[in-house]
Amino acid sequence: MSSEYTKQDCLSSLREAARRLEKPPTQADYRELELSPCVTHICDIAGGWNEAKREAGIETYDQVGDSYDHVPLYPDSNGYERWVHTHNGEQAGVSVHRLLAVAEFGMKAIEDKQIHHRKPIPWLNTPGNILALTKRQHLALHILMEDFDVTLE
Repeated sequence: MSSEYTKQDCLSSLREAARRLEKPPTQADYRELELSPCVTHICDIAGGWNEAKREAGIETYDQVGDSYDHVPLYPDSNGYERWVHTHNGEQAGVSVHRLLAVAEFGMKAIEDKQIHHRKPIPWLNTPGNILALTKRQHLALHILMEDFDVTLE
């Protein structure tokens, strides 16, 4: 590969980025500074972003640390399991049984549907224990007709 940049150019630019930012630069940080050579050239010339940072004497760190081994699983107030994640102060969560329904039936099949557990055990998230129902079917199942027979279309 031919490039007008040398490894020394890459390392110098990384050091400059770290100096300006007052911290080790991420690729996104570096791009925002609009320095040259670009991230792609640095990675190609130095054999990777972290390799270039190491050679420049800049601290490296894993993108995924111990605190991100998994997304926490929490039961909600009714006992249903939910995965909850916080990013930039915003919290988002999704019910495990809804994710299971996506995996089993596909996103299109559960669009506008409620996911019901056949057995009334909120943490029993298995393929044989979930149904995708319309709101009306779900209401009928719980309130109006105990033996309401529902099959997925």
